[in-house]
Formats: sequence, structure tokens, C-alpha cells
Amino acid sequence: MTAPAGLGVPAGRPWQIPAAPAVFQARERFTSELDRIWSEGTGRRLVVVSGVGGVGKTSLALDWLYGKADEFPQGILYSDLGGARERPPEDPGEVLHGFLTALGSSPGEIPTSLDQRSAAFRTATAPRRMAVLLDDAASVAQVRPLLPAGQAAVVFVTSRWRLTDLAIDGAQFVDLPPLTESQAQALFEQYTGPERVRSDPPAASEIVSSCGGLPLALSVAAARLKTRPQRTLAREAAAYGRWTSTGGRSADKALSLNAIFEVVYEGLPRSAARVYLACGVHPGPFLSTEPLAAALDRPLGAVEDDVDELIEANLLTEAGEDRFVQHMVLRSDARTRAAGALPEDEQDRLARSFAGWYLDRVLAADEAIHPHRARYATRESRSKDFAERADGLAWWRDHLSVIRAVFTSAANHEWDDIVWQFCEASWGFFLHHRDYLPWIAMNEQGVLAATRANLPLVEARLRSQLGFAYAKLGWYGKAAEENVVALRLGQQEDHGPTQATALSQLGRSARGQGDLEGALDFYRQAADLQERLGITRGVALCRRRQGEVLAKLGRYSEAMIELAAAATMLAEIGDPAQHARSVMALANIQAAEGRAEGAIARLTESLRTVRALDSPFYTAELLAALGRIEHRCGREEEGAGHLAEAQALFADLGVPQADDAGDGAQP
Repeated sequence: MTAPAGLGVPAGRPWQIPAAPAVFQARERFTSELDRIWSEGTGRRLVVVSGVGGVGKTSLALDWLYGKADEFPQGILYSDLGGARERPPEDPGEVLHGFLTALGSSPGEIPTSLDQRSAAFRTATAPRRMAVLLDDAASVAQVRPLLPAGQAAVVFVTSRWRLTDLAIDGAQFVDLPPLTESQAQALFEQYTGPERVRSDPPAASEIVSSCGGLPLALSVAAARLKTRPQRTLAREAAAYGRWTSTGGRSADKALSLNAIFEVVYEGLPRSAARVYLACGVHPGPFLSTEPLAAALDRPLGAVEDDVDELIEANLLTEAGEDRFVQHMVLRSDARTRAAGALPEDEQDRLARSFAGWYLDRVLAADEAIHPHRARYATRESRSKDFAERADGLAWWRDHLSVIRAVFTSAANHEWDDIVWQFCEASWGFFLHHRDYLPWIAMNEQGVLAATRANLPLVEARLRSQLGFAYAKLGWYGKAAEENVVALRLGQQEDHGPTQATALSQLGRSARGQGDLEGALDFYRQAADLQERLGITRGVALCRRRQGEVLAKLGRYSEAMIELAAAATMLAEIGDPAQHARSVMALANIQAAEGRAEGAIARLTESLRTVRALDSPFYTAELLAALGRIEHRCGREEEGAGHLAEAQALFADLGVPQADDAGDGAQP
């Protein structure tokens, strides 16, 4: 998300924070304290805002940040760290991956280890005047790697815990208490309107007292009244009173929230209550109406009406087009309520339905992202397809946090059929995204699932996928181990394509370890096998890789033969993108032999072809190759222009720049 117009922030800068609260009871003392910290401090300001759930920590931070928008011309980063959620809190390494991408790093440039990512983040933020909001932090260990280095930066951390160890990092602490009675009365009046409050001031005061000074409880209570304009305040106050009765003592804050939620939930139409319970089963951090409708087996329009009912009751919040979120306290309530109200088999049925819906969309996205690949997974419901590869990539990126949560739910339930299909379908997106460690963890689960399901060919495929990732991280021994097993499984099942993929991947491992002759042997075996099987494209790709290895050995004439043959075959089968990659390798040899002008001409022609395909990735790849050759032969201005265009395309797509290890492999 980039900065909204009118806030004094240049276009294109990250502006990730949610919208400011529409209704906010100013807390002058705390706002003044934040102003003081900002104006009097030097260097990076780190502020920890702590308090109970629902007390308004995030609202305070957002209100202050929007009021100071002009102070942060280079944007604001945001992450919900999930400290109060039932599922594990967000991994700081994954948060850093998102931050670095937002700051302009292409995924291929982002390191894999947490320490390296943290260092890269400090480097990227050192010259920036910006803010960071780390919402709902679980621990000091989660926060510390996410601290920027900019001396003109402010960092807000909200948490239910005080996180006092951050004092070592220069933190200043703001403990946010519940609203005073007068503040709560004023906020309730803002929500409901003064006329409603004046209709029965004693009853209004009783309702406000039931909310325990928590803005979240006040907003839910007021939303309920707004949807029931004929309901008297006295009747509403009596309803809350039944739940908050504590023998004359003030209502406990947790009890206050439970009381409000209980009364509001009881007042929901039955169908909307059912949607609320389904929200409690949904594993992801945000929801959409389509998977809800599928899980509940109800028409989409009817579920949309119920979602609107929940929004009106402040039990859901809109966070974008067909995207809804719940405050962490509401999410906990929905989970607890679903666990108590729904039989275990119904909870499992809903969870499996959510997993099935997202699996179908993941498979559809993968078909668009990687259309040439044969698959073992099959789509059952055949929901709408993605028209373009970019559409599939965009959907996957947008839903990545939900996909991972749904996958984790399926893995925890040991729904092996769903688990392995998610892993197979993750391949295309992974090639473009390359966040290795989460993807490796996912596919290790997939291998176990395929093994338990006794699907040796699926197991082999996932092992080859793992081997690819291991090799890219330089773990060539682990990569070879996986592909040795994959090769054995392919031989056991007498399945040539599986054997050919494993052989090609073993060539990758050998190549990475410097055994170029061994790599050639593996590639040749794979090519021979695919030729016998009639897999023309596989033969062509293996010959291209042989050509690349031969070029590294300095055997240019042999390399030219292999690359020219690959280019011809790929042109004949109508794969212009891979044809262009073969041409690119040929051009690199020409340039190495001192024939840069011919190489530039060849790449320029291929570039025109690939541009006509509207293929940003391969366009960027060719631009980068062309720019490097131009730079080497003294055409510095043209080279710089082509390299800059390539970098912009890679960044827009969120894909790594291709290396020389054959990213076009298809395990």
C-alpha cells in the first residue's frame, strides 16, 4: 500500500498502516506524551504502548501517526505481529521479508537468515525518515530484529505485555489504562449520537459502566444499539447487567467484554451467528465471503448479508474489497464460542471446507503461473480461473498469510491429501517469490504427507522440489540426498519423467559443487531419457543447461551446438520464452568471445519478441543480460538504462533476478 493522497507523503512510498479510527476519544495526556517523546528525543524513538486487550492501543498509535503524517515523508511500515492470537505469532524473519520488499528490495536479494535480514533492514532504513508500527507484539525477541536504524524514525510497539527489556534499546513506555468514566461517556455518545443518550441518561451510564472503560466494548455495544433503533437503553442496560453482575463490585474487564459479546451474539439473526462461529473456525488472519459461503454451503449473497450484519454489530471490520478482519479479542471470542457451540466433527468439516476452497484457488493460480507443468493434483470444484500469470501471482501474494495458516491447519489435522497438493501447487509461486525457509518447511511436511498417503511419485516430486530449494541455498549435499531418493522412487515405479527430473536436479547439485563434468553427465542422462519418452521440451531444457555448463568450462563451440539445438527445438514447439533464454546464453558466449556487437543484436531481437509476449519476467531477464553486455563493451548509458528497467520489472513482479543455475527447471 502506498501513501494516501493529501498526507504529504511522496507517491510510491510504503504506507501500510490501517485507516485511522473513524471515532476516537482523544486522550490528551497520552497524545501529549507521544508528542513530547517525538519533539524532545534524538535519534530513533522507540515507544511501547501496553495495556489490556480492547483498551485502544492501536487506535492511539494510528491517531497519532495520521496526525503527524507530514513528519514521515518516506512512509510508514506496519505489521500485526499476532501476539494475542491462538496460533503462533508472526515470525520476525517473514515480517522482515515483507518490509524489505516494501522498501524496494527484490525477493531474490533478500537474505535467508534472520540476522542477515535484520541487518539488511537496518541498512535500508538508515537514511530514511519514517515510522514503523509493530502491532500486538508477543515478546522482546520478536520485536528486536524489526527495529530500524534510521535516526529520524519512530517505532511504535503495542502489546498486552510491557516488554520492559526493550529499555535496553532506548524504549520509552506508555501504559494505557481504560477510559475514565467521563471519557467513556463521551466516546459512547460519539458512537450512538447525543439524542439516544439523552433519552435515558441513567441507563446510558449503566451501559457505559458495563463496558469497563474499554473502547472496543463501547463500540460493540453502540453498534448493537444503532442496528436496533427501537430498543430502549433500559432494556439494553438490563441485558448487560445480567452478565456483569459481580456482587456489587465493578465488572472485571475480561468479564465486561464477555458480557458485551454474549449479549450482542444472542441478538444476532441465526444465520449471522452461524457466520460468526465459522469465523472462529477459519484459521487465517482475514476472511472473505466466498470461502465462508462455500464452507456454510449457502448462497454468496445471503452470506454477504450476514457479513454486513456482523459489520454493523462491530464483530467484523472491513479491511479492503471483500476482506474482513476481527480485533484479536473478538477473534478469541469467536474461536472460544465456536469450540463450545459446534460439535468437533462440524468444526473439522468447516476447517476442511476452508482448506478445500483455498486449495482450489491455489491450484488455479498455479495453473496460470506455471502452465507447462504436468500435475498430480486435480481441482474438484473448478472455481474461476486466473486469466494471466500476473493475476495468479497477485492473488497468491495478497493471500499468502491465509494460505500458510490454512496449510498449517491441514497439516495439524494430518489431512495428507490436502497437504501434498498445497505443496505441489506452491511451486510456481515459489519460483517467483523465493522465501526459502518457510517454503522448505512447508514441503518437508508435504513429503511426510505423500509418504503416509503411499504416493511414491508425488513424494518424488516434492523431494525434487525440496532439492531445488536446498541447492539454491548452497546445501548441495541435502539437495543430492533428496534427488537420489526421488530417482530411486522413479525407478521403483518405472516412471521415466520422475527419473529425468531427478537426474536433472542431480546435475544442478553437481554443478553447484563445482563438478561440471558430473553435471554434464547427469544432464545428458536426463536428456537421453526424455528423448526416449518423447518429452521434447524436457530435452530442450536439458540441452540448454548442458550448453550453459559447457560455456562455464570454456568449451564454447560445444556449448554453441547445444544451445543452438535447444533454441531450435523450443522455437518449433512454440515456447518463445524458453527460446529467448537459450538465445540469451548464446549471446553471452558471443560477448565472451569478443563479439559483443553480434550479441547485442541477437538480444535486441529476442527482446522485441519477448516484449510482444507481455512477459515481464523474461523481458526483465533479457534486459539484464543486454545491460550487462552493453556495460562491458563501453555502452554505459544504454546498459544502465536496460539494467534499471530490468530491476524495476523484477521489483514490480516481486521475483528474484535469474541466476545461471537454470531457474526454468520443472521438478
